[in-house]
Amino acid sequence: MGSGTRRPVHGEAMNLLAVETASAFVSVALKIDGVVYERGLRDSTARAETVLDLLRVLCADLRCDLSVVDVIAFGRGPGSFTGLRVAAAVAQGLAYARDLPVVPVSSLAALAQEAPGQQVLAALDARRDEVYYGVYRREATGLVVACGEERVAPPERVVCPADTDCAVGSGIDHYRDRFGETLPKRHVSDRSPTARAVLALAEEAYERAAFVRACAAVPVYLRDDVAHIRS
Repeated sequence: MGSGTRRPVHGEAMNLLAVETASAFVSVALKIDGVVYERGLRDSTARAETVLDLLRVLCADLRCDLSVVDVIAFGRGPGSFTGLRVAAAVAQGLAYARDLPVVPVSSLAALAQEAPGQQVLAALDARRDEVYYGVYRREATGLVVACGEERVAPPERVVCPADTDCAVGSGIDHYRDRFGETLPKRHVSDRSPTARAVLALAEEAYERAAFVRACAAVPVYLRDDVAHIRS
């Protein structure tokens, strides 16, 4: 991270803003003075206007403005190509204005974060009969960490360790019958990544200095042919 980016002094109260638009559930969250507030809605188009409207509503409800924010976090994907570009653009725009640090957070990790279980298979529908997936282990802190690389593959080729005890996400919802025998019996349906989960993971990542300047806040698609695929 460049030296010009403002960073809160160690030990001071830190206010964070998170944006998550990798799926059809669009959400924003603010952590102010240690309390988390979130707003979200179903919006398959995931437009920047939707995110900004949610932020305006949230700030109006809290009677504050975005000048209180110290750190910006966003769901960097994988997920909807359009949604990821929106989240990155909003994070960049807000961070540029005040030279704030940005924390990119895996949308699959955010999905796993709010699922039950100690080891979670998180999978999002990637279309074209494929899923984005990853396996995450919950640590003593309550936060999840990746057990390996995030990948995109047909459901039949998803490799899931035997001790994985929960599966979650639209990839499981849509293709459950096509996964192999290693798929955990416990399946939590109708779940999406949320800004609240992004915020929780971002706070820990920030403490590890896993943040970037606004210009480096870019999506992670997991596919090389993004430019040729409509979200």
